[in-house]
Amino acid sequence: MTAGDACAQRPTGPQILPHYTLAAVRIADVPLLAERFQQTALGRVSQDPQMKPLVGQVFKAAQDAFKQIEGVVGLPLDQLLKIPQGEVCVGFVAAPDSDQDPGLVIVIDTKNQADQARKLLAAAEAIAGGRGGSRSVERLAGEEVIVISGLRPSRLYTIERDGTFVIATSKTIMEVAVANLIGAGVEKSLAETEKYNLVLSRCIGQGDEQPQITWFADPIAFIRRMASGTQAAIAIALFPVLGLDGLEAAGGTMTFASGEFDEVHHYHLLLSNPRVGVVDAIGLSSGDMTPESWVPADCVSYSTIRWDLRHTLNASSKLYDAIMGEGELQQFLRRRFSDPLGADVEKEILPQLTGRATHAQWVEKPVRLNSITTMVGLQLKDPKAAAPVLDKIMQKHSGLLERQHYGTIDYWSAKNPVQARRQREGGPELRQPLPCFGIINDYFVFTDSMKAFQEAVTSKTNPEQSLNASLDFKLIASKIRRQPGGDAPGAMQFTRPDEGLRYWYDLINADDTRRRLGQSAENNAFFGSLRQALKDHPLPPFEVISEYMAPGGGVMVNDETGIHYTTFTLKRN
Repeated sequence: MTAGDACAQRPTGPQILPHYTLAAVRIADVPLLAERFQQTALGRVSQDPQMKPLVGQVFKAAQDAFKQIEGVVGLPLDQLLKIPQGEVCVGFVAAPDSDQDPGLVIVIDTKNQADQARKLLAAAEAIAGGRGGSRSVERLAGEEVIVISGLRPSRLYTIERDGTFVIATSKTIMEVAVANLIGAGVEKSLAETEKYNLVLSRCIGQGDEQPQITWFADPIAFIRRMASGTQAAIAIALFPVLGLDGLEAAGGTMTFASGEFDEVHHYHLLLSNPRVGVVDAIGLSSGDMTPESWVPADCVSYSTIRWDLRHTLNASSKLYDAIMGEGELQQFLRRRFSDPLGADVEKEILPQLTGRATHAQWVEKPVRLNSITTMVGLQLKDPKAAAPVLDKIMQKHSGLLERQHYGTIDYWSAKNPVQARRQREGGPELRQPLPCFGIINDYFVFTDSMKAFQEAVTSKTNPEQSLNASLDFKLIASKIRRQPGGDAPGAMQFTRPDEGLRYWYDLINADDTRRRLGQSAENNAFFGSLRQALKDHPLPPFEVISEYMAPGGGVMVNDETGIHYTTFTLKRN
């Protein structure tokens, strides 16, 4: 019997959960999820003939480590992982205007593994008995429910129907869940709520492919229900004033190995209309997303966003001043930013910016634990007009900064002789971050690495070495344009999983990592087994792994329902 057959015979997890569920995550079919994951890049890497022995030995090490609690759980790790044979759904539930404590509802479809699930419940009963608890039976919604007391912080309520187990930590919540399970519910379920359906409908994506994982949350309702105390009450009372009531819900989906995609993730923030307060201050705009010439072609990731700074400032000022007093935001910006910087943020700095901001990550060699560097770029309307403002700031902080020169670009770095020397020489274990910044073309660029800044200058000087010339990026850009809103997004992202994996590959093979692993192995059996696994089965050449990896991307759009973010990774054939 398939998961679809099971769901046809009983309500799904969201149909069992009460309508006042504050958060939920659901796997539609665990075996299908495992099967699809095996078809993804990571799954295929783990099955590669040159990787399989290492993966197998690492899993055996995990099994051996699990043996420490196997006696308590009642099952070995491999059998425990086989228990879910269909749907798994977990919901955090809190009834509104109720003195009842919030609780969890768990739905697990075990099919032919029901006996193993019963062993877990028997282990829970044994633990409860050791704490003075007991097992009893109560009748809820006309059905017999097993109650296990003595488990902290609350009791456990369980019922089984044809291999499907429903577990709850609250009697009131369990009664609603049982009623929904048997079709006798008088209240709406989560699946019947408008917010849930609006969010999930935006996250299904194109085509008929159903996602393997879905999640949903009502963050404002969660805060209202869970917050306590006078300060929390004051904060909640400000929600309507701040416009936070307009944040109605959030949710998303994950789909694996679907068509040309390795993975597809959707995230949706459901916002009310008209938008006011904080929600209105979200000023996403749209425009050109072509990568800047200073972004290196071998960057690990790249993202860029367009922001309507004037709208955000006006909306923020209106909101802040309404609460704190006329002109207070202007004074706050002056005290916290303008005075310390030495330039007026509102009058001198913001007018220089177009609203486009870019973030990129690049790996500094040699590879160490913190080798991934950060590059941030803010687009300038006129670099020549911005230069005097930057010089003004530099003069105020001249004692902390050092002027540098690379190629045709002048820039500044933090003045720290010891740090700078370590940066040049390369410390034995960790990279020493060294903040650097300057103007490259029409961007103010900030990095935490001198090598990264110099790499940005090199890319700018040699356009063929920049991301915009990359065939991978051009491919992803074409896919983004086909996404809803992809022709005029508010933000976009490019990722190169192979470069990220290369970092971890080089890090694992680094002498310092092996030395640290050896030290950890002296006091931890798992690390000892991991060290032995790497010794018995060394990693294959990187090309063996990277051939499974394909680039990915993301796109953010601002529409009438809220803000939607889609990320995807292509499948390598």
